Amino acid sequence: MKREGASGNGRTDRLRRRLDAFLHDTAERRLRDAEEQRAAATIAAAVYRHTHEPVESLRRAAFLEAFAETMPIRLDADEIVVGSQLFSVFRPARPADLPAGAPWFEGNGGHVVVDYGRVLSLGIPGLHREIAAMPGDTLRQRQNRQAFRRALDAFARFIRRHADGADAAGMTEVAAICAHLAGKPPATFPQALQLTWFTHVFLHAESSAVAISFGRLDQYLWPYLERDLDEGLLDRPRAREWLACFWLKCCEGDESQNLVLGGCDSNGRKAENPLSILCLQLARELRLWQPSVGVRITPQTSERFWREALNLCAAGFGMPSFFHDAVVIDSLRAAGIPLERARDWAVVGCYEATPQGDCLARTVHGQWILPQVFLTYLGELTERHADPTPSTFAAFRDGLKTLMAREYAHRKADFQTRWNTMRDTQASPFRSLCMTGCCASGLCAEEGGTRFNLFGVNVLGLGTLVDSLWAVQRLVYETGEVTLDELARRLRDNVADEGWLRHCRTLPGKYGSGNPATDELAAEFAHLVADLVLGSPLEHGVQPYPGLFIFTGWAHMDIPATPDGRRHGEPVSYGIGPSVYCAGRTPTSALLSAARAANDRCGCGNPMLLTLNRADMTGDERLERLRHTIETYFRAGGSHLHMNILDATQLRQAQDAPRDHADLLVRISGLSAQFVALDKRLQDALIARVEQGL
Repeated sequence: MKREGASGNGRTDRLRRRLDAFLHDTAERRLRDAEEQRAAATIAAAVYRHTHEPVESLRRAAFLEAFAETMPIRLDADEIVVGSQLFSVFRPARPADLPAGAPWFEGNGGHVVVDYGRVLSLGIPGLHREIAAMPGDTLRQRQNRQAFRRALDAFARFIRRHADGADAAGMTEVAAICAHLAGKPPATFPQALQLTWFTHVFLHAESSAVAISFGRLDQYLWPYLERDLDEGLLDRPRAREWLACFWLKCCEGDESQNLVLGGCDSNGRKAENPLSILCLQLARELRLWQPSVGVRITPQTSERFWREALNLCAAGFGMPSFFHDAVVIDSLRAAGIPLERARDWAVVGCYEATPQGDCLARTVHGQWILPQVFLTYLGELTERHADPTPSTFAAFRDGLKTLMAREYAHRKADFQTRWNTMRDTQASPFRSLCMTGCCASGLCAEEGGTRFNLFGVNVLGLGTLVDSLWAVQRLVYETGEVTLDELARRLRDNVADEGWLRHCRTLPGKYGSGNPATDELAAEFAHLVADLVLGSPLEHGVQPYPGLFIFTGWAHMDIPATPDGRRHGEPVSYGIGPSVYCAGRTPTSALLSAARAANDRCGCGNPMLLTLNRADMTGDERLERLRHTIETYFRAGGSHLHMNILDATQLRQAQDAPRDHADLLVRISGLSAQFVALDKRLQDALIARVEQGL
């Protein structure tokens, strides 16, 4: 695919050619280096094999000290933003002779956006002052204060080593920036950009995980760029070069580094700025899979911001995600976040909204698979011969709701165990230092130290559940074509009868087709999920909040056959969208159905994806069509929409000749990825969705 000129700049063009060479040599979603991964794992293993530290925060600090001192420093020619993230993700193998229960490096799950703006404003000296003022009333607070200090000293050492290495390599500008940052807060845009990246790299070292996101990068970096431009320290082409080099670095290590642009500030005022525009332009020109770009749309969104966001969308590689600002804010308020903080939201990972910098939101720790719940219920009615068998569809539906409430109560206990395990095994001093609230409380983020604590419950298969209920309503209770027992038997036989399979797949009125009955079922069960999740707080002030998706679970989870015409192992519905077996669906009907799915209560993510054909995205009116689609959905109550612009033939060609299509990017969930780097099961599922316009 032909790209627009990335920058007209020799440095970024050379860095981009290196990246393209990597893409054609390997099938990866992210750049990694096996030697760096082994080095990081070896450091972690050595520390944890011999540690005598009494708590995890001190063990993690000891690892960061060793990482900062001994991890090889990579300084590549042409780079002006330095610090390698090619080691991520790494996992040291647990020794067989290590006693059971002995601590071992577990990472921390990632999925966070820290307070980068606070780190920039304070710098290392200011963070030291914050640590000095930490409470020490309890032993744990004193241990954490020591861990925070050691982690920060390690971070400073890591930066100094880059300064020394750059100086030795004759990279004078890089050396001066790194030397400044080792002892002072950033004063310029390049310094702020570099400290943001160093912070990001060190977070990945501590976590060995993905989905560490940048949040509202245009908000916390714009004051530095604005000052540099006003004072003549940078011109716009040079600022663009710095940002392009940063963008290229983001392709290292992590497959889902989200940033959101625009929206409102904590007072509700329009927050977009010239850096917001520059980020959108650069994303379109570079056509990279990282960072994952989202945009916050408000009634105040400017025409220029709209135009640049739509141009990026029309470029056809799955960015940006469009978010309805007001609905996302409402969804966070439903989870107990005050209005001022809810307005300052960012995205963690794929679509999960969280207040930026002062909230630990374990956004992928809880899962609930709705089609499996339905099958459990059907099994209780038929295999165990529940008495009485529901005589009406309303009774059947209400019985499923009762089972869901009972099952969620059991899941809540498991979620609490997961949170407690995280608290005890993943306490992360550097991440905690970078989040507002932890220094004041004296607790790590994983111990509840941040201002807010959320727990994401990812709920899969709303559309498949609704279509299964619709099949029961129509085929069992209305037409009497089968009994519940016969239906259950057909499912256990994996719908061996091809005629019955076609009948179920083509059943009219399914979710997404504009049928008020199935739209009402979707709204009913989406709100039931929200009621159960939001109404079941965990201990220590931890608030669960729902999102109706599980990353690639729609394609990868091995779920038995369901009454909607799915066979065992076939994909279920994605996000809050309809199934591929939805006859009579149009883009408008699918969007209006999805708009009913409790969007203002599901802050952990209610994704809706449409696939548009490239042939339909030509002509001067294409941007107007895109905008009309987005605005129609948002007016109806939707919270999120992203679009692939592809055709199935293009994807099949990439399957057949992957080396010739290494730069083909597709949206697979909350991120764009190289199509040829995906496993075949996910590729086939995406092709099926594209063929259906989903």
